[in-house]
Order: sequence, then C-alpha cells, then structure tokens
Amino acid sequence: MNQNTLADGTLPTAAVKPSHSPWWIAVLPAVALGISTLMVYSSLQESGLQISVHADQGHGIREGASVRYRGIQVGTVEKVLLEEDLAGVELLVRLDDDARDLAQDGSQFWIVFPRVGLDGIQGIETVIGARYLAVAPGSAAEEGRRQTDFTARSQPPVEDSLADGGLDIVLDAPSKFGLEAGAPVTYRGFWIGRVVSVALASDATVVEVRCRISRDYKSLVRDNSVFWEESGIEMDLSLAGGVTLDVGTLRSLLMGAVAMATPTYPGQVVPNGRRFALVAGAEDEWLEWRPAVPIGPGALPLGLTPPVPLKGKLAWRTGRFLKFESKNESWLLATDAGLLGPSDFFELPEDVKEGSVRFSAGGQLLEELPELEVAGDISVCKGAADAPVWPRERMRGMDGPEDCMVYAGSAMAPQSIGAYRMVESPRGMEVSEDMRFPPEWHGAPVVARVDGHLVGLLLLVEGNARISPVPPK
Repeated sequence: MNQNTLADGTLPTAAVKPSHSPWWIAVLPAVALGISTLMVYSSLQESGLQISVHADQGHGIREGASVRYRGIQVGTVEKVLLEEDLAGVELLVRLDDDARDLAQDGSQFWIVFPRVGLDGIQGIETVIGARYLAVAPGSAAEEGRRQTDFTARSQPPVEDSLADGGLDIVLDAPSKFGLEAGAPVTYRGFWIGRVVSVALASDATVVEVRCRISRDYKSLVRDNSVFWEESGIEMDLSLAGGVTLDVGTLRSLLMGAVAMATPTYPGQVVPNGRRFALVAGAEDEWLEWRPAVPIGPGALPLGLTPPVPLKGKLAWRTGRFLKFESKNESWLLATDAGLLGPSDFFELPEDVKEGSVRFSAGGQLLEELPELEVAGDISVCKGAADAPVWPRERMRGMDGPEDCMVYAGSAMAPQSIGAYRMVESPRGMEVSEDMRFPPEWHGAPVVARVDGHLVGLLLLVEGNARISPVPPK
C-alpha cells in the first residue's frame, strides 16, 4: 500500500489556513501619501511668494538682483521683462518665506541706483555693486490685505525717520512757490520737518503742500500757528545800507522752504491732517512771538503722568447794608496732605458776612472753608476732593533753575519754562518778564522735566510769574 494512503484507503487532504499580513502594511500607502503631500506643501512654502513690480525704467537692474528691506535681503528678482506695450519693465520678484508680509497693500518698491541730490549721493553702494530693489511696508500693511502686483516709485520715499510718531499736515497755497518734495520745514531756522508732496488740489483752486513734522517737534504746531514760504534769496535795498543779499541754504535755494511760527500764547495741539494757509512771507509780528512749548520725545519721563489740577473758586459777601459779592479763582492740586493752592486764594477780607463763604474745588461745593495750613505763599487746605491724589514722594524743592512744565487743566495745553528763563530769589524762581501768562494760570502746578516731581506752583502777581516752592515734607 502506498505510504500516502490512509488506513481506510482514502488519500490525505491538506488544511489551508488564510495568511494575515501585519497591520502596518495596510496603512503604509496612506502614510506615504501624507508624507509626500507634506513635503510638497513644505517645498511650496519654502519657495516664497512671487509678485510683480512694474517700473518706468529698469536703471540697470538685472536678474538675480536682491530685494532689500532695512538693509537685509528679503527676496530676489527672478526675471526682468519688457512690458507688452513697451511702456516700462516688469520685475518678477520672489520674496522669502519670512518676508511674505511685505506683499501687502500700501507697500512701496523702488530701484536703488546712484542719485546725486542736495543730500549728497544716494545709493552710493551701487556705484560699484549691483542695483537692487528696495521695499518699505506701508501703514496699511498691518491690516493684512495681500497684494501681488505693485508699481515701483520713481524716487525713494521721504526719509522715514519722520514717519514714526510724526505729524502730517496740509498747507493750502495760492501757488507752488517753487516748492519741491523734500524741501525743509523750519522753526526759528531749525529743521523740524519736510515737504512730502506738492500737487494741485482736486478742484485746482489751490496747491496742496503736504508736510510731515518730526515727532520731537510736533508740539510746536498749534491751531493758531502760521506758515509762510521762505525763499532761498532775500534782497534789501536801501540808500543808507546799500544792497543786502541774504542767501539761504542750497536746499532752500533750489527746493524752496516752509517756515512756521506759533503765537506767544499757543493754542491747542492739532491732529493729523489739519489744514493751514501757506502765505508768501512772514509778518513782522510773527517773528517776535516767543511761545513756551515743550519739545522732545516727551514732556515728562516715560511712564509718569502729569498732574490734574482742580479749578478752585472761593466766593463771599461783604457789607452790612449794601452787600457785595466777590470771588477768587485759582488752580488747586489734590495731595495726600490736602488741597495745595496759593495762599492769596484763601485770603478773606475782615468784613465777610457770616455764613456767606462758598468754596468749591473741581465743581465740588463745600459750604465752609476747611482748615488751612499756611506755608508762605502756598497753603494746604484740609478739605478733600474727588480727584487723583498727587503722592508726597513725587514732591521736592528746587536746588536751582531747571527745565519745567506747567499744567493748567485739560482745556489748556501745558507750557514749558526753560531754566534760562529763571532767576533764583528768596521767594522762589522768578520767571523772566518776556514770558507772560494769562491770569487763569494762577496756581497751576509746576513739574520738573528731569524726573516728573512737583516742585512748586505758578503764582502770578501783577502779570509777573514766579514759581513758589512746595512746602517741605
């Protein structure tokens, strides 16, 4: 019998079991597809963003030229092409991935090449090196509106050092006055800003001169400021003195200049876009104005708030048969010791009718005058008022003349008193007579610009100003 035959004469049969592949083999294609997709997406992201920049002239820029922002490369010019109508050139630009946000509405592009101007040679690095494309994001870039098609500027934008925190104003002129973009705006002969553009108004009735004032000097521009065109050459002909020729700077000679002045009693600060008239020349009175206006990045050290004085009013009646009503007004400052104010504000005549005294601070009425603590020209009233309290640790005396700020309420712009205007006296710091304050400034708090400490109150006596020191601690 055959060895493969079973005892019953039947042949053996094999049992077939299905084979199961490992689970990971089934998901391997999906994983591979995901990795491939991720690699393709990553490659596209790393390739950057392509945009088009149209320019009137190529100025020698070539394929492979760099695109720069703040002096560093942020992209590459991939192609330089003539436009279909031969009216200009088109630059196909690839921005780096981390520079995609530069392709936003408001961004500006321009080709950098050597330019000889009144400021010297711009783009001097391209005399030997290659031309490149510069970019500056516009103010609208923060809004996130993507744009991929741009028109290059023919000139670089006005120096951006004025843009950060500067003041933009518009001057309406009867004619162009020979002004060009880049012309200086001056105050007392000092450069404080620049003309951004000169163009006809939309209805062609005036010439609009747009100016940008540096942030350090924008406080000089008030709602009662005046502006005039200042030519580069002035000639004075007289029989006694002959011919006097005054030649300004080369810049004002070739590009014109705008000068400004602010009255001795300056008005309120102005917002961006405020319009002023631009006239042909200055009046003699304007040149004699001497306003005390704080300039610089800030009136007080960063983080320190100015005082908020309260308007104090003290009224009373006198006379037994014929009754007369009188009142004093002054600024008061709430401190942790009480209300600080001029001593003469709290003075009452001897014949005051009993029960007729009415005292208010910041609109809060007190029927009786609270207890006073007199310290020379300044007194402390023990009454309380609903107002921010000036801390005692931010009060000190004055060792000598120093630059100060005077605050007389939100309705009036703060005034600056330079150290050179002060003369030390036994009663405080006498302010030079050429600096006049209206009577409503009496009692205004005076704060040192160097550290923001309260150093005294401004007292006005017969029109003369004096800084009376705060009482000692």
